[in-house]
Amino acid sequence: MSENNGKKYDSFTIILVINERYVRWEEFQLRETIQDVYKLLYSKYKIEKCIIEMNELYLSNYMNVRLLDICKNYSATLYVKTKDKKYTLCKSIF
Repeated sequence: MSENNGKKYDSFTIILVINERYVRWEEFQLRETIQDVYKLLYSKYKIEKCIIEMNELYLSNYMNVRLLDICKNYSATLYVKTKDKKYTLCKSIF
């Protein structure tokens, strides 16, 4: 658990913007890394190949950096661009 302004947190929110079209909110634990985001995109959203950017910073699948280390105020927006330009998000995914 981590503290910010006296509040204790055990998770934080990441906003995923997929192909500038789909927006989803996901909760991550404090210990999770960039690799966990790629795993989530693959398992939940069926995205095999993509690029993730945050504030003009490319986040590689091989980075072993905790999400918390690159987030401010326990939240961040990640922009996901899929290799498949015709990617359609299944309506049953929440």
